Amino acid sequence: MVGKPTVIHGRRVYVGDPVYLGRQVRDYSPKGLSSVREVRGILRELEEDFKHGISSRTIQGRIYILFLAVLHTTLMSKSEKIRAIREINKFRKKHGWKPYKLKRPLQ
Repeated sequence: MVGKPTVIHGRRVYVGDPVYLGRQVRDYSPKGLSSVREVRGILRELEEDFKHGISSRTIQGRIYILFLAVLHTTLMSKSEKIRAIREINKFRKKHGWKPYKLKRPLQ
């Protein structure tokens, strides 16, 4: 069931299943993210949101959802997932946030 959308500066953010974070994010359940290129596109959009005044707390929440989407997708190889996580952590470091660390090895 899809929750009621929250509209932030003209973008709809759905929290629930599916999760959308703007134009770049697709329904990651069941299809899933399929490439590092998609992750980079989402991060570019989040950078844009930052410049438009979206709070860092909101951006961090969206990045966490993106991180989980990368972990759960079945369309990316293990090496692609590692590259995507590196991109996410590079974004986090750029903004002074701690990088995500995996609690378990990727499958």
